[in-house]
Amino acid sequence: MASALLQTTFSTHVYSEKWDETKHAEERRFEAKGEVRAFCPIRYACSLSLPDLLSHCVGGKAYLGRDSKGNKNHFFYCTSDGTPYPIYFRLIKADRIKGVDGVLHIVSAYQRPGMKPRSKFEAIKFARLVHRTCPPKP
Repeated sequence: MASALLQTTFSTHVYSEKWDETKHAEERRFEAKGEVRAFCPIRYACSLSLPDLLSHCVGGKAYLGRDSKGNKNHFFYCTSDGTPYPIYFRLIKADRIKGVDGVLHIVSAYQRPGMKPRSKFEAIKFARLVHRTCPPKP
């Protein structure tokens, strides 16, 4: 299998959470793409390890689960401080980026205590998912 080159991008959800005026101090409030978010120091601390985690995860499996709205999402099943830390992502073919086959967009990553074990989720080798979604250009 030929190697695919991926560009990685990150959503603000990796270091923030949904704004709640009863829970968050005003100085943590910001707006991104029309969405009001609150800086989360816990998510931010976990996000610092994302590059290393992703380097490890791309050689393994991705999992498929459903979000709170019932939509299917791919994710890497990691842990942070012993707590499940799913890294939700979208894989997009990069037709308009020269020299890049796809974009690995990290949608969200946060600790989820009580998350089901990885054996309960459908798995696929990440390399297979990449080659299905954004195969290397000849």
